[in-house]
Amino acid sequence: MGDYQVERSRAVEPLFYRAPAPPNMKPMQYQLAGVEYGLERRHHLFGDAPGLGKTAECILLGNAIEAKHTLVVCPASLRLNWEREIWAWSTIPNVSTYPVLKSSDGVSLDANYVIISYALLANQSILDAILDVRWDHVILDEAHAIKDPKGNTRTRAICAPDCIPSVAGRITLASGTILPNQPLEVYNAARLLNWDAIDRMSLDAFREHYYDLGGGMVRGPVYDPKLQAWSNKLHWSDKVRNVPRNLDELQHRLRKHIMVRRLKEQVLHELPPKQWHTFPLEVTSEMRRALKHPGWAIASRLYEMDPDAFNDGLPVDGAISTARKMLGEAKMPSVAAYIEDLIDGGVDKLVVTAWHTSVLAFLRDKLSKYGLVYMDGSTSAAKKQLAVDQFQSRDDIKIILGQTAVIGEGWTLTRAQDVVLAEPDWVPGRNDQALDRIHRKGQTGDRVIGHIPVVPGTLDERVMATAIRKDVAIYQALDHKHSI
Repeated sequence: MGDYQVERSRAVEPLFYRAPAPPNMKPMQYQLAGVEYGLERRHHLFGDAPGLGKTAECILLGNAIEAKHTLVVCPASLRLNWEREIWAWSTIPNVSTYPVLKSSDGVSLDANYVIISYALLANQSILDAILDVRWDHVILDEAHAIKDPKGNTRTRAICAPDCIPSVAGRITLASGTILPNQPLEVYNAARLLNWDAIDRMSLDAFREHYYDLGGGMVRGPVYDPKLQAWSNKLHWSDKVRNVPRNLDELQHRLRKHIMVRRLKEQVLHELPPKQWHTFPLEVTSEMRRALKHPGWAIASRLYEMDPDAFNDGLPVDGAISTARKMLGEAKMPSVAAYIEDLIDGGVDKLVVTAWHTSVLAFLRDKLSKYGLVYMDGSTSAAKKQLAVDQFQSRDDIKIILGQTAVIGEGWTLTRAQDVVLAEPDWVPGRNDQALDRIHRKGQTGDRVIGHIPVVPGTLDERVMATAIRKDVAIYQALDHKHSI
């Protein structure tokens, strides 16, 4: 049997290992294989597609190494879910958990699992308390949170050699979307887990190796501080032709040194395939008015310079943000009518996401008649969990509505088979995360569909095409030519 076949079989079926698990819990074979992978590597990434049970996999690994002190870092909204999973999967007798909800809570030295949000790592007193403990196991859930290659405060707390790595016996990253937008976002994870995996490249060297930077003189919008405005000038740009390359090589490095990754279609054969349905909206007078905003002209020019420049956001003095918000609001009557048609046509449960609070407010008012629960960035963790529980358990709740980033944070919403991205994101990983809330273990439907409304013939449509191109690059970096 060749190396590839061995690797493939071991990714699904463990050779020797059976993880300690509570008698009433039955881990899947691929989860046991993942634990085996983690045992062989002190620091590693569980990169399975969303919905394959990475949380349980992390806890099973903790059982295997008999970890007494584990630090879990996760989005704030998932702290309660982590508690539930620990109580379900841990084999520690009378396992204790300590969720850190605010900086004044401190860090318990007695709990088996301390659960903290990424945001609180920016608090120096909390970080100092963490660095006073020798942790058997540090788990970073939704680890794409450390994607910022330049390193914000929380990223430095996690990745700097004198911070969390100095007190961690073992580090596990868990993320099904470790590359939400572009290959550069894996740099911090690779350096943290095994810098040798990327030949100890500097950030600049990594960028140069995995991108065709091109560059050159271009005519486009340049911010003039004196005028406090954007003007069309000739300038040098290293963003032009910022195209990923050598992605098969990057995937090989990740899989060889730090990452185990399985796709749903490879290990959960009963799941239906994901489907995307892009539906064009009839252009209304409100949409035409919104499309006249100067932000769209600026965005169009940037798009012409570099179609792949649409990342987490564009530094355009708020003009593009305002234009997007106006178009989102103008689209909503048509989107709401589409959602009403879905439900009236027999769709039983529906996940609906958007970005702007004004858009969410419109949809909340328009769709509340169907039975609706809601979450956004200001919703407490407890209320988010309650909304999810109600959506999953109550037949009279037809819709869960929320901000795209909040809905996509790791919830299980398998009572639904449809997701409507009322305001689709320009970062493909965020769109995928929203659909993956329903396309995961526990989904029993015969179809899973993501619905995307676009205004035809506009930048709205062109940017979705850019998101698709990015998705192709991400696939090449993680999954191309690799079944398991």
